[in-house]
Amino acid sequence: MTRGITKSSMAAALKCGVASTAMLLVAGTAFAQAQPESDKDKIDGASIPDIVVTGTLIRGIAPAGTNVIGVTQEAVQATGATTTAQLLQSIPQLGQFNTLQQPAGAFNTVTGNRPNLRNLPGFNTAGSSPTLVLVDGHRVVGVGIQSTSPDPDIIPPAIIERVEIVPDGGSAIYGSDAVAGVLNFITKKNFNGVQLDSHYGFADNYYSLDASVTLGKSWEGGSAYIAYNYSEHDDIYGRDRDYVRTPQVRTGGVLVQSLRCSPGNVLVGSNLYALPYTSGTQRAGTANSCDESDNVAIYPREHRHSVFAGLTQQLNDAISVDIRTYFTERKVATNLGPNVNSTLLAPFSIPGLLITSPYYGSHVTTANPFSPLELQTVSYAFGPDQQQRLSTSTWGIAPTVTADIGAGFQLRALASYGESTTENHVGQLNTNAVNAAVSSGAFNPYDPASSSAIGLTALRNYETFGKVRQQLFNARLVIDGSLFTLPGGAVKLAAGVEYNEESFKSQKGTLVPGTENTGFGGYYYTSGNTTTTLVAPYGALPLARVGRNTKSAFGELVVPIFSDENGFAGMRQLTVSASGRYDKYSDFGDTFNPKFGLTYKPVEWIKVRGAWGKSFAAPSLADNSVVDIANLRKVNDAAGNLGFIFPPAALVASGMYPAVPAGNRNVALMFGTKPGIQPQKATTWSVGADISPPIVPGLRLSVTYWNIDFRNLIQVPSFTSPNFYAQFGSLIYVNPTQAIIDSFVNQANLVDGEPSSCTQPSNCYAILDTRKQNLGNFKLDGLDFAVSYFRETGFGSVDFNVNANYELSRKAQPVQGQPYVDQLRGIGGRIKSSTTLGANVGNLRSQLTWNYTGGYDLLIPVGLEQQTRVKGFHVFNLFFKYDVPGESKILKDLSFTLNVNNVLDQDPPYYALQAFNVAQMGYTNGNTVGRFVQFGVSKKF
Repeated sequence: MTRGITKSSMAAALKCGVASTAMLLVAGTAFAQAQPESDKDKIDGASIPDIVVTGTLIRGIAPAGTNVIGVTQEAVQATGATTTAQLLQSIPQLGQFNTLQQPAGAFNTVTGNRPNLRNLPGFNTAGSSPTLVLVDGHRVVGVGIQSTSPDPDIIPPAIIERVEIVPDGGSAIYGSDAVAGVLNFITKKNFNGVQLDSHYGFADNYYSLDASVTLGKSWEGGSAYIAYNYSEHDDIYGRDRDYVRTPQVRTGGVLVQSLRCSPGNVLVGSNLYALPYTSGTQRAGTANSCDESDNVAIYPREHRHSVFAGLTQQLNDAISVDIRTYFTERKVATNLGPNVNSTLLAPFSIPGLLITSPYYGSHVTTANPFSPLELQTVSYAFGPDQQQRLSTSTWGIAPTVTADIGAGFQLRALASYGESTTENHVGQLNTNAVNAAVSSGAFNPYDPASSSAIGLTALRNYETFGKVRQQLFNARLVIDGSLFTLPGGAVKLAAGVEYNEESFKSQKGTLVPGTENTGFGGYYYTSGNTTTTLVAPYGALPLARVGRNTKSAFGELVVPIFSDENGFAGMRQLTVSASGRYDKYSDFGDTFNPKFGLTYKPVEWIKVRGAWGKSFAAPSLADNSVVDIANLRKVNDAAGNLGFIFPPAALVASGMYPAVPAGNRNVALMFGTKPGIQPQKATTWSVGADISPPIVPGLRLSVTYWNIDFRNLIQVPSFTSPNFYAQFGSLIYVNPTQAIIDSFVNQANLVDGEPSSCTQPSNCYAILDTRKQNLGNFKLDGLDFAVSYFRETGFGSVDFNVNANYELSRKAQPVQGQPYVDQLRGIGGRIKSSTTLGANVGNLRSQLTWNYTGGYDLLIPVGLEQQTRVKGFHVFNLFFKYDVPGESKILKDLSFTLNVNNVLDQDPPYYALQAFNVAQMGYTNGNTVGRFVQFGVSKKF
């Protein structure tokens, strides 16, 4: 049984938090007065601040055995990022690297920008994420219609002090989601003064601007600040970029991009005719071809307001308080292009025989090539263009109380509460109403403009709607300190407990806009004495509510066996760590995840590290079948534009699947979530080395081998992939019996669109079970490389940095029990790298960055060209920053920046296969807005 966060439970939690904090303050004060100050902690023999690094619970040390990737505020500035999502596009270990991430995807599947370390599968489909996102060590409420992952864009880039990335399993420390690793955004702790930042950038048919102001005051023992950020950018259409194009297909003997045009086309048997048909002038083999991507936004327009505030106060020598609070509102709008469709017409689909049909009879004489007994497929397009409107609002507060309780121990109490609301409207053609509108005479597919007003309204006044409110309450107590001292140093322990409570309230479906809370009386068309129901009446969309709580206990032990205190040649340091965490979920059960780490230094300038552990990603509340109800949809591809829903010709020729009958191009797809989703689990391990050779001062080399065995994946089978029929055979029911059809119909919610065909074996080629479910397993391993070099010169300094991710193998088992499939040929390249060369000359900083995504071979040749390889993608970016010299009020702390991204205006690699998402046609393996020039100015008072 699941439940939401009730008012009483929230009140109880808040009271408990207040009481705990009060006791913590009293206890902390008493212990601090009685005990001596603890010794300073050290990392690699050097004193460091008393902070907690991501990946460990213990202050003042780096996580044993694990590599931590750091992104500084200076690096953030050099990217020119105006949102945190744009910043993440510059990190090779993330799936978003070298491409445009956007929060508006098809229907309700993508409604937020969430990071994906190691580009693990299920990124856009599973409600949970295999990458944990923290802000100052706190969990953050998720956003989205079908996801519960945080959106990093709640953090304005201007207040990010640094980003710590641990690309290694972290469930032994943090619990769910830390499969591929953890991203921790560390915000500014102290700020004094007023700072203004603004940027304006432009590319072809595109602009972007942002402005922020930060107000802060520091005093002895504390600081407070508040930052406001506004950003916006407009949209980019397919017609604005020549690489976005619908690849050609051959239909009716004619090469076309799409037949769904205005005016449209009609396919009769194997003959194609362009509309309108005029007697004596039209011949078979003619077509109106169009590019559906021209009027579709490939990158949406967006407006965002963000407020972020922080307070830090040292109450006394032992106790400090940190509070962070935030609010973000985002609005995204996407033009989806005109209403397009292909309708299969049988002899009695419309009043009378086709030969006398009022729809095209006036254009046809006795030379009519259409037999009244022939099937016809009419393809058409009509406006106005459909729109997607996405809005998200997120707010939260996260206090931390830290108390030194004596004997070197510290107690930290962390809490957070957040809420988010996501609302999504995706306009679309009501394909369920097409047949009734055509057969009644309300809609003329041959000439949509001549249709009745009610016929057009019934078809185009329709949308996929989703609205979700999420709540998250989290409380954590952690104590850490030194247990005792060995010859190699102090043995450190951290332990704690955590309580998590979350709720998810969802309302979604397909409907006439604005009727989600009222229901709808229907659309009707009357002709003569006959009244036809075009859209049946329906009631208000139901609200689905689910919730759960999680109780956790965790611990970590770090043992320094050898160190500077007792080390010797060949054994300068040997540190081992062990951590583990027990989580008990109120909905699916419990899990325990351990991790072990080791750091070894044979000499001071070489460090070898290794780690092994288990991690998991719990099914999110969005993955609950109560909120993601199954529905059955029919897809007809009489025009041949959706070939991906049928088996490739090679599989038909091999005998694996029967040929698709010309008159039965109907497929039913089962959407929603399959009941009984279970956690995703993983075993991760890594080994690496960091080298700082003394013969080359300023040089640091790093290499890490990592391995992920990801199991029981929560996925939506990718029915749009050309590999679907080869990989998901157990989910495909070709030539289904009536019993199989009835079984799917009985499991589905048909209110959301009952298929008008595929209801009996004679008119149903296949049923595809594309529900979200636990499917197969996934194995991935690779290497991370890093090179950094810094050298001071007579004119200033030079620096060189490389961060690269090289995949050795990427294998997927689509369904458990099947062989693993090599995915390095088919969906992505092996290597992603970012190389930076910079120089500081006086007050001028200059930097060149090369971002590269490797090419790859295709498993199955695609498109008419039988394309077998996708090329690599090279993007070069320039950055300049000039700090104006001077001590006057006007000149002091004044700086200017110039970013020129994609200097060479490189197009992303060509891809010949038509895609389900029109905005993604013609290219793959990366994307940018094109050559983008951005000016920035910053002034602090």
